[in-house]
Amino acid sequence: MLQSSFITIDPAFLSPVLARVVDPYHQIIINTHVRRFRQTYVEYFQDPKTQALADYFFQEIYTLEGKEERDKLAVKTYQRFKGMLTAKSRERIEKLLYLNEITDSLDFTMAQIIRKEPKFIVHADGLDFVDFKKLASLYRKANPSKERVNQLELVLVNLESFFDLSKHPLAPVIIRPVSLAARAVGALRLFRIFEQGYNATKPISKEVFFDFTAHVRQNEILFLEKIYKKRIKIP
Repeated sequence: MLQSSFITIDPAFLSPVLARVVDPYHQIIINTHVRRFRQTYVEYFQDPKTQALADYFFQEIYTLEGKEERDKLAVKTYQRFKGMLTAKSRERIEKLLYLNEITDSLDFTMAQIIRKEPKFIVHADGLDFVDFKKLASLYRKANPSKERVNQLELVLVNLESFFDLSKHPLAPVIIRPVSLAARAVGALRLFRIFEQGYNATKPISKEVFFDFTAHVRQNEILFLEKIYKKRIKIP
């Protein structure tokens, strides 16, 4: 179990969830999220300045292909090197791992329901996804509001962490040695995932990023409020 003053992550809990991510019903849930994101944040996908940012945070990190191996490697690599990290770095990584854990868990619960109740599923544009008219019902049936709110809080925190890291004056200096270290321990593919997020965030100005995160915060809070029919507050 990964423990710190920040969060607790149990790899034993992670494994059963990650082992199932190849489930086609889990893929349908991912298709649904990505389709909603592409409609809700269409301007960010279409704007050349923010296209890479939107592609990464709303689509690429949801890719299930190779995710099981990638996630296990992330936990293994963190356990190996966490003693060499600063407290702030550990906190950032643990929050990212925790976001990954609870997102998989919440989505897998949804997948279990649509497997038993295919009435939720529709087909369009060559993909299966959850009928948007029934999406609120699925959320309420599968996920407690508290857990989805917690997930959104972590999404916003991790967005800010990526931005802060991309603007750190020493970031360009340490990228290469980190890449070499990742290659040496067999974690280069994992490093490339993080590097892609760094490269997507680096060109974004502070003003554009704050506008982006404010838009995400507002839209996702409204989305959850409509689903759970109650007021939601996020610090």
